[in-house]
Amino acid sequence: MKEKKVKRSFSLIIVVVISLMSFSKVFSADIWTECGQKIKKIQQSKDNRVVAVVNGEKIYKKDLEIVYALEQASYLSQKESYQKLSKKYKTNSLKPPVQRTKKEVLNDMIEHFLLLQAAKKEGYFISEKEAKDYYEKAMKTMQEIISGKVSGDVEGIKLANDTIEKLIKGWGITRKEYDKKAIEQTRSMLSIQKLLNAKFEEFRLKSKNLVIEDFRKEYINSLKKKAKVTIYEKSI
Repeated sequence: MKEKKVKRSFSLIIVVVISLMSFSKVFSADIWTECGQKIKKIQQSKDNRVVAVVNGEKIYKKDLEIVYALEQASYLSQKESYQKLSKKYKTNSLKPPVQRTKKEVLNDMIEHFLLLQAAKKEGYFISEKEAKDYYEKAMKTMQEIISGKVSGDVEGIKLANDTIEKLIKGWGITRKEYDKKAIEQTRSMLSIQKLLNAKFEEFRLKSKNLVIEDFRKEYINSLKKKAKVTIYEKSI
């Protein structure tokens, strides 16, 4: 049971870390090293409370605290970048980052669970090999961009990779461990995307003017109406 909970924490972490690659171009090493240390401390705690249950699957308080720690680190990085860029270009036209609440993070986690459950139920859950091939190809492409073999955002990729290295150093895990869990989460992410692509085609046939952002919201709401979701800590 303990191993299962740790695996789930890893999976939720990868969701946030991968998304950081498209965020700020300025990262503070201290922010991510401290975030990794905080994650390690949370995992070592004996708090096994459940904050929510989604169709029988539990979301533990530890999982929520870990994902929220990553959310906070992401916000601080974006804030730092925003302040530096505003000062450098002397402009007020840049949009400042928004600090999300723990309640919003929990809602995202619930939606992720619902989508993954739907993907498994409806036969869109991809194989482990497909996920591994996709991830390894992405990592190879990143290295080729850094080496100059192919064109791309060299600076952005180097910074994203450095961010992950700082995070896992503070966390106390190896890159191999990180990559293994990243492949697991890649499987989840690709499965959800495969589900959404298929469902979008179904919805599109019913509405020619359907916007993809509206569809995702509409589809998740339809899952929520059928789901049994219990939140135990209302004060989050």
